[in-house]
Amino acid sequence: MKDRYNRTIDYMRISITDRCNYHCVYCNPDKFKFLSHNDILRYEEILDICKVAVKLGIVNFKVTGGEPTVRKGYLSFLRQLKQLDGVKQVTLTTNGLLLDPHTMEELKDIGIDGINFSIDTLESKKYALICGKDTLDTVLNNLLYGVSIGLNIKINVVVGPLFTINDLESMIYFFKGLPVSLRFIELMPLGSNKRENKIEEVQSYFTSQYDIEEITEKLGNGPAHYIRVKGMKCVIGFIEALHHKYCHECNRVRLSSTGQLKLCLFHKNSIDLKPYIDDEEKLEEVMRESIYMKPEQHHFEDEQSGTVMNQIGG
Repeated sequence: MKDRYNRTIDYMRISITDRCNYHCVYCNPDKFKFLSHNDILRYEEILDICKVAVKLGIVNFKVTGGEPTVRKGYLSFLRQLKQLDGVKQVTLTTNGLLLDPHTMEELKDIGIDGINFSIDTLESKKYALICGKDTLDTVLNNLLYGVSIGLNIKINVVVGPLFTINDLESMIYFFKGLPVSLRFIELMPLGSNKRENKIEEVQSYFTSQYDIEEITEKLGNGPAHYIRVKGMKCVIGFIEALHHKYCHECNRVRLSSTGQLKLCLFHKNSIDLKPYIDDEEKLEEVMRESIYMKPEQHHFEDEQSGTVMNQIGG
């Protein structure tokens, strides 16, 4: 469907849990309180919302958390979502810790269209400092297994205050020979996060050190823009909410695990869909009217957002 600014809204990010087995420094709030199980939507309720979303033209879905793999039954949910009439694409964002080979094989059988691994450094001690667990080797082994069985893999790297050129160089060395997408994400000022301009340093590094070519075709559903680097199998992507503001082409809405429809990551307001789930006609009406009123743009460049990342999945 189209919103009032004539943008086509065809992509929904679904947070199925606020819980996570990591405690990343830029994501979790200082004082942590998980939702109770009774507060979050049942999978059947999420699927009911997705059915209506498809009727509105939203056919691409990203499943997130928290960490989605910690919620029991998520694989069955992914299979049901993938099999819904009209669904075009289902992808998963994860820290990768729980994706053992058996699970990866099941994801392939489900027909998952892509898996995004969140990995901010390849230095084990720093990895543990960022996320609270020294589990980098397990995550990398799971990622490499996914590549080996032909899954579409992307690596999301948040360019935060601890990120250095050494991190960048080690990432390039490790992933350059793999058919993956290596994406660098500008840290957004959520909660206590401060604005960083390190994403520009990363881009300048590629420009000065490599022979690069802009990729004009769209890769994936999100706002990343990509380059090819001569001699590398991997493609390089950048997601810059501040320095490359993409609100004019934003195609997404977000569904929280509690049933809140969030129209923009910056804006704290949301629409509670839970009261309408048992009335498909009313649910469609509320979703249509709400999405039509999606805000024109964020204001991350000027203000801090009160959005809590672990509750909305990025």
